[in-house]
Amino acid sequence: MLRLSKKVDYGLILLSRLAQRSETASAREMAAKYDLPPSMIANVLKALTGAGILVSTRGAQGGYELARPAGRISLAEIVEALEGPFSLVDCVGDEVICRYTEVCPTHDPIRVVHQRFHDFMAKLTLAEIVGDARFGTLQTADGHEKAHLPG
Repeated sequence: MLRLSKKVDYGLILLSRLAQRSETASAREMAAKYDLPPSMIANVLKALTGAGILVSTRGAQGGYELARPAGRISLAEIVEALEGPFSLVDCVGDEVICRYTEVCPTHDPIRVVHQRFHDFMAKLTLAEIVGDARFGTLQTADGHEKAHLPG
């Protein structure tokens, strides 16, 4: 079954919190609020900061905040920051490690699925994930509009 890892799940929780509030938040505060393991949260925040998704400020008033608007952070960026390059199966992606690639009847169709899934993640923004109408028109899975920008 295709699943998001715990790291990605926790990263989305933390990023959602930061996207919905404009002030910085500390790792300790977020770990306590969501009852998440502090050491895992520290690793997730470090990876997201290293990838340029978050910025951190040291000191008593320090913490983490988004490096850019949530509408400009994609799910693909988040997943790749926390798990490395996306690869749906072993025979597609940055590293092909399947010895049957040349003779496999599903290789080409799976490449198409892989590319479509990656394209979807690259287009899906953190703003859409958190469902914040301030970031534009949001749509439900069936294509109906959920919210609009004011004005």
